[in-house]
Amino acid sequence: MPLSDLAPAVQYNWYATLTRDVVCYDSPEQLQGKDHIDEAYREGLRYKLQPCPSNTALPSADFLNLCIKLYFVRFNPVFPIVHAPSFRPSSENAILLLSVCSVGALFMGSATAAAQGRKIFQTLNKANLSSWDTYIRRDAREWRSLVQASIIGQTFGMLSGQPDNVCMTESFHGTVIAWARQGGFFKIKSVPLPSTDESDMSKEDIWRRWVDAEESVRLVLALYVHDSEFATTFHHEPLLRHTLEKLPVCNSDELFFAPSAVDWYNLVEKERAMNSETAQVHTVNSMAVPSFISTRKAQMFAYASLAGIVASIQERRSSFLDESSKQQFRHILLSWHNEHYRYLQKPKKNHINLLIFWHAAFMSLYTDFDLLERSIGRDGRQAAQEAREDVNRWAISMEARRSVLHALLLLKQLEMLPIGLEPAIHVPKAVFYSGMVVYSYIKFKPLIDSYAPSHDEVDIPELQVSGSTGTMNMNSDKASTTIFSPVEPSILCNAIDLLRRIGHWEISRKFASILQILLDDLTNA
Repeated sequence: MPLSDLAPAVQYNWYATLTRDVVCYDSPEQLQGKDHIDEAYREGLRYKLQPCPSNTALPSADFLNLCIKLYFVRFNPVFPIVHAPSFRPSSENAILLLSVCSVGALFMGSATAAAQGRKIFQTLNKANLSSWDTYIRRDAREWRSLVQASIIGQTFGMLSGQPDNVCMTESFHGTVIAWARQGGFFKIKSVPLPSTDESDMSKEDIWRRWVDAEESVRLVLALYVHDSEFATTFHHEPLLRHTLEKLPVCNSDELFFAPSAVDWYNLVEKERAMNSETAQVHTVNSMAVPSFISTRKAQMFAYASLAGIVASIQERRSSFLDESSKQQFRHILLSWHNEHYRYLQKPKKNHINLLIFWHAAFMSLYTDFDLLERSIGRDGRQAAQEAREDVNRWAISMEARRSVLHALLLLKQLEMLPIGLEPAIHVPKAVFYSGMVVYSYIKFKPLIDSYAPSHDEVDIPELQVSGSTGTMNMNSDKASTTIFSPVEPSILCNAIDLLRRIGHWEISRKFASILQILLDDLTNA
């Protein structure tokens, strides 16, 4: 397929670019002599200020109850910011409940239910923007519910596959951060565990007080994840500063998902026993912050810290990402793996698919995805032509081959996930970028023969760590040349098939449609 045909097709199907409406403006001749406002102009202003009409009728109570159940069963494990055991419909969390329902509707599997979810999402976004000042004047729980609802709505929008929703959520991202700052949530750096001899409050009250603080920490971690996603989607600097010292520390997932105050209190006692055993090795400060081991078992903390590395790579790439910086980021990514891998290797502990994200982080280090997107036609024919020389240079580099290896291992990781596990929010884009790396390497490399990695290319630290291939708990889970098939267009078929089958997010289908265009280009279909 020639560039003149490929670029318009990709640009038309792009998931994060708004189409421009054709608007007829007054000509200079028509404006001649109009130096004041007349009644007709005033009437036009009044019309522009009127809110767009919307149908605010909600589905039945049975529908909403099912949505809530599906949200906590399917989505909350991969984005745990709402405490399911203590969640109850109330006047103070009404906005949050509707946001939960909008996402839960997607898991019903019907077009009608998905349409209801989109309708709730669109109505709720307008309501949040028009009434946020009402909520922030009330108590902290309503303020937190507003921010939680906005974060869930942001997630819905960025995964909707609709360019207007994707761009709207990116524009709204800074507002949600500001609300969280104004609510004081960024000031909470950790959530101390209570002492077991507190007798002035019941276990239930202590538990609920802890839940309020833990949710506050987790919503901040979610904002760091979103910040990384938006920065890499739109290829700009993140709004937040992504350093490990900035991240608040959440508690373990076992504590957060404990079904009752009694179960939670039993786990607290176990955590404290573990703290005392490790106190001689790891310093525990007087504030009784979550232990070193407890933090490593918290997927949300591991998620935000890895997202921070990706965001930092993007920030450095926006200025100048030199070889010294790349070496530093490689070391940081390997340190992250060493810190968190053993707690994430079991399928039941791997809800957020962090090893997929880890391979995607290495791809972002070795590949300028803004360049690849421009080269396939995101911004049209001229931009694609201008990017050709740089992408040709990338295709013959060692970094391109390393990106391809990580893309292949990423797809292998995804293939091994249980079919009933809902993919995390970063997975669709990671699969899409894997397909785009493979396409660009095949398309722009000068050699015609298919590429198969050599032993030296595979024998690098990041491919020799435990679990890098996804074959966990076997005799060997480190990469070797035997596990890599030749790099051929069939890999794009695999990526397209995975995107069409994973999850309930429309963005997956949108990514699959773009990769299908690239596959047709390679096969001259």
